Amino acid sequence: MESLLFSAKTVLPLLIMMAVGFAARHLGWVDNHATKQMNACVFRIFLPLLLTFNIMDTPQDAAVDTRTLIYALITTMLCFAVLFTLIPRLVRERRDRGVIIQCVARSNYAIFGIPLVNMMYPNADVSIAAMMVAIVVPVFNVMSTIALMVNGSDQKPDAKKILKGVVTNPLIIATAAGFLLWQLNVKLPVVLDKPLRNLANISSPLALFVLGASLDFGKARANAKLLTWSVLGRLVFVPGVFLTGAALLGIRDVALASLIAVYASPCSVSSYPMAQQMGGNDDLAGAQVVFTTTFSVVTVFFWVFILKSLGLLM
Repeated sequence: MESLLFSAKTVLPLLIMMAVGFAARHLGWVDNHATKQMNACVFRIFLPLLLTFNIMDTPQDAAVDTRTLIYALITTMLCFAVLFTLIPRLVRERRDRGVIIQCVARSNYAIFGIPLVNMMYPNADVSIAAMMVAIVVPVFNVMSTIALMVNGSDQKPDAKKILKGVVTNPLIIATAAGFLLWQLNVKLPVVLDKPLRNLANISSPLALFVLGASLDFGKARANAKLLTWSVLGRLVFVPGVFLTGAALLGIRDVALASLIAVYASPCSVSSYPMAQQMGGNDDLAGAQVVFTTTFSVVTVFFWVFILKSLGLLM
């Protein structure tokens, strides 16, 4: 029950922010042009700042659980590789393919990760959850960018264009900047740190507000089949496969809890602005965020309950 309450407390604020955006759009307070401009700001300014600070805040002196970090890295890459092979064979429209790949493979770890592990182990060392940011988030961003670049239009993918799209993606640049600052152990002066962190904190609320303002349930129904498989892939199939693998390898307790956050949390909020900015099916991407976030209240509880019942979480 505690896990269910945690999931509800984590997810309901996200749903409320989307609902406020939805209401604002239908009351005529924002229009389609405004939402696209705000989305561009989220993608190019606020999310990159948040990502940079997430990596910079990773503890320098934390004990390294190498096995869990390597497992997360390998399985995340494997998930993308399987989807890159499978989805083009199953999905006809190119604009849908990249959106589905990033939904199924890319979780909302930045929001769910550390809070989930802290809730489950309030008195334990949860540095593994913080370090996981530096491992999975860059992979999520690079591979999602490639997925959307390859599948963004009906034109044949161009290797140089894809490479340029990756290295100029604001989230990739932010990842590189975060790693560099973290590696050099750079601490920004307060006069810069505080206002930039305030801007970074805008990213998730504004992204969710814009998502709600852009949501069209009629278009969601038009994508119902693809949406159903995306939700099942993100919340059921991916955690089912990779959490089972982690359990068989003997990963337990705090480390396993951090992997629950990697595999079982809903698809990333940044999936929607990325899809809109990079030519993907943004209607499908928006619906994926809404529905995976909503149903994760139940599925996160389910995975925690099952693993705890098996004695894998103490």
